[in-house]
Amino acid sequence: MKTRIAVIGAGIAGLALAQRLKNHADVVVYEKARGVGGRMSARYADPFYFDHGTQFFTARRKAFQQFLTPFMDAGIVAEWRGKVITLAPGRKATKRLWFEPHFVACPNMNSVCKKLAEGVTVNLSVEVAPLAQKRGHMWELQDKDGNVTGAYDWVISTAPPAQTLQLLHTALPADTPLHLARMQGCYAVMMGFHTPWDKPWIAAEVRDNPIRWIAINSSKPGRNNAVTCIVAHSRHDWAEQHMDDDMQEAQHVLLQQFESVTGIAAANADYISTHRWKYAVVEATETVGFYLNPDQRIAATGDWASASRIEDAWCNANGLANAIIKEC
Repeated sequence: MKTRIAVIGAGIAGLALAQRLKNHADVVVYEKARGVGGRMSARYADPFYFDHGTQFFTARRKAFQQFLTPFMDAGIVAEWRGKVITLAPGRKATKRLWFEPHFVACPNMNSVCKKLAEGVTVNLSVEVAPLAQKRGHMWELQDKDGNVTGAYDWVISTAPPAQTLQLLHTALPADTPLHLARMQGCYAVMMGFHTPWDKPWIAAEVRDNPIRWIAINSSKPGRNNAVTCIVAHSRHDWAEQHMDDDMQEAQHVLLQQFESVTGIAAANADYISTHRWKYAVVEATETVGFYLNPDQRIAATGDWASASRIEDAWCNANGLANAIIKEC
């Protein structure tokens, strides 16, 4: 009988794990959201589409480049090219150089995750409850309403550290890397205009401002450039200070700051929405790649285990998959 593995989280790490493990075990992925992607998710408000989490990714390692090749051949991944600038209050915009290719998924950032989900059992809108004690050598999973979802030899979490600690607490010692990892939040303000983008830049790094990044989402390959879709991300330290603010108040402040550095009137937008990411990036931490406890048969990985880059999350998942395969 094949080993049964439950993977919690259907972002890039969870789905990469499932794809690697599915030929060695019976794998089921659980995701509390309505769709796959995690921070690679997209917001849909037709005709406006926003990558309101991850904006792009780079590929510095050969293994990740090889992973991307079939996606690029299929048009699911493409390089995002254009003029990038630096903005700051009261200063003239300056050009910012990108010294390596920056890639996006097409037609939305979650397209890579949707492809990785093919051939994998993914249960959406299921929030897994914290683990209880084992039944024999198996972990019996339940959802938050107490419904049993299945029994598994292994449980692997790709959720943020705070959620993973809560999920796996019955089997974790007190000194794991998860206990040391700290994540910072971020606000994402989305604006849609029924007119095409008419400026020469595609993205901007913002300095000396609560906003740190502005992307013209509709300038990315495979998007609808008959409209303008803009994503403005806050600084992480600002988000941490305002994490419990009223959403409309935070949105109002960020829209004011957006107008002050771009000169674009947010009041003219045909669509405005804000998303609050509680766990966006990891603070400086030791690069561990993953946590593995073969005695308890639990494991965890994700972008908390190194830098918060898509490539790192994928590499961490790959390393954990190799270790799990040796144990199966």
